[in-house]
This record gives sequence, structure tokens and C-alpha cells, in this order.
Amino acid sequence: MTHAPRIPLPESSLVERVASRVLASAVGPHQYLTLPHLVRLFQEAAMRNTDRLGISTPELMRRFDLTWVLHRQLIVAQRWPSLGEEVSVLTVPTRVERGLVTIRDFYLLDAEGRPMITSTTAWSVMNTASRRIKPLPTAIHDLLKDLPPPERHLPWPPHKVIAAEEVDRERSFRVAFAHLDFNNHLTNPAFAELMVEPLGADFLTHHLPRRAELAYHREARYGDRLTAGSFPEPDAALAFRHRLQRGDELLAAMETEWMPR
Repeated sequence: MTHAPRIPLPESSLVERVASRVLASAVGPHQYLTLPHLVRLFQEAAMRNTDRLGISTPELMRRFDLTWVLHRQLIVAQRWPSLGEEVSVLTVPTRVERGLVTIRDFYLLDAEGRPMITSTTAWSVMNTASRRIKPLPTAIHDLLKDLPPPERHLPWPPHKVIAAEEVDRERSFRVAFAHLDFNNHLTNPAFAELMVEPLGADFLTHHLPRRAELAYHREARYGDRLTAGSFPEPDAALAFRHRLQRGDELLAAMETEWMPR
């Protein structure tokens, strides 16, 4: 895989940059960072950023009984870092839509600061008691005044994520304690982790995601029995639609495209 070309990075006082290294616990048998661990890296950087800005989930829970929830995530990869490689995550909120949704961009950078993987995400705040989406508090709007200009935003996906209507392979799981986050529901990285499993170990060992787009619809709780299924796109090689369900209830959908490693 070739190095990604340089692209303009966002400039703003809201930017957070977190240095890291690809650890053994974050790679698969192919020795590359895995998709769910990439989501974890991004989520940790977002937590660092919101903590510095005073709008982290613990702070929102204390002040407003609110917590951040992820609705949508697009990931585009030029190349994947391997075991031991020095990387950094750059993240910044880029805009607020309708007073309800914050768009946040992420960049996974190599040691020279070149983007390898980019991601754009949509977040809202949810009341911890009612589990309903609420308008963003004024405290968040007041902080997000130094947003990057539109030309430094990552492109937003133009279409909805379509779940697989039928599947040709399935895996069943029960939500374990290790799958839960501090909101007491299935953590965001686990959605991707479970939805790629039907592709099988041989495929996942010999391929890396080129693109993954996820839509999170509903929560899952401890002990829930979930079923992940996938189906190949008929008109595209190495492309799949995925779904994660609890019975007949759709919890998440994902579209992926892959490249040989």
C-alpha cells in the first residue's frame, strides 16, 4: 500500500492531536490495526478533546443528565498502520446542524503527519433517563465558536447507509460485560467488530477495509442476543452490506469496501 498524499488539515483552537503507537492488543493476525480498534482510537481522541473543552460525557451527565451518542460514521483508508508504528489522531468538531447534531472529523496520521485514514462522524446528546435525543445545550454552542472553515471539512456522505435486506452468512452473539461502555450499552467499536465477523477469519486476515460507513440506530444492553449478517454487493467486488439485529429489530447497518493487504 502506498502512502496517502498530503491533504489540508483543519486549523482551529478546537483541534486535538493525540500521539499513539499501534499496540499488539490493537492488531489482528495480519499485524495491522483493526477496524474496531481504529474506532477506539478515534473515540479516545474525541474524549480527550471534549474533556479539555469541558463538554465530555461525565461533565454533561453531571450538569445536564446528558451523554454523547454516535449516529453515523464514515471511514476512508488509504493505508493501515502496522504493529509498532507511530501514529497520531487529530480530531476537531467542524459544524453544528439544526442545534441537534455535531459533526466531528478525525485523521489518523503517520509519523510524518500524513493522513492514512480519515473519518467524519455525527453526534447528538441523549438524556440518560429518558434515552431521548435532546437539543445541544447552550454551553456546547458557546464553546464551538472557532470551527474550521468549510474548505477544511471532510466530505459528508451523500446517501443513507442501507442495511443488508438478505444475508448469506450470519453470526450470533450475546452482549457481554466487556462490550459495555460507561453509558451501560454496547460500545461503538463493538458494532463494527460484530458486523464484520460473518466475513470469516480467512477473508479478514487477507483484506483490509478501504471504506466503512456505519449507521447506529438503537442501543443494545448486557445479555442481549444479537445476530450479525452480511451480503456481498452484486455489482462491486470486495464490497458488502451488513446488519446487526436483536430479533427483527435493526440496531445498526454498515457498508464496507475492502482491499487485499
